[in-house]
Amino acid sequence: MTNLSEGGLDPIVRVLVVEDNRVERTRLQAVLQSMGMQAILAENADEAVRFLKKHKVDIVLSDWLMPGMTGLEFCQRLAGDEDLGNPYFIMLTGRNASVDLIAAMDAGADDYIAKPAWREELRVRLQAGVRSLSRSREHRVLPSSPGLISVNAKA
Repeated sequence: MTNLSEGGLDPIVRVLVVEDNRVERTRLQAVLQSMGMQAILAENADEAVRFLKKHKVDIVLSDWLMPGMTGLEFCQRLAGDEDLGNPYFIMLTGRNASVDLIAAMDAGADDYIAKPAWREELRVRLQAGVRSLSRSREHRVLPSSPGLISVNAKA
């Protein structure tokens, strides 16, 4: 089991699971490990922020409803703080109204999964995140060029 306090391996995909429910956190860890990903576990968003100040991850999979900082507030914090990296953010929640999806995406989430997160849905959404990260690493942003979002670094 990989917890925040442990030193890390360097697998291909590092996923920070932020979930206050121990049973759900453990289930998600098992699913991620079965997919060959490293699961890093945090009980709440404050613990996750402390970890992200020192370590980078590829994907954050965060519950919405948690004591202290909510998943929505955590997502906004990540979007507003470059020092925390720029991981692909998936909101995981029991809230499944379209207004909740819109709020999560407006806060900076890249994807949204309603609980319970079935293994295959989680798999395809994580794969989408990995594809997105791969594409963004292949492109270089040119902030001094108005109207030009990015160009292929190979061009």
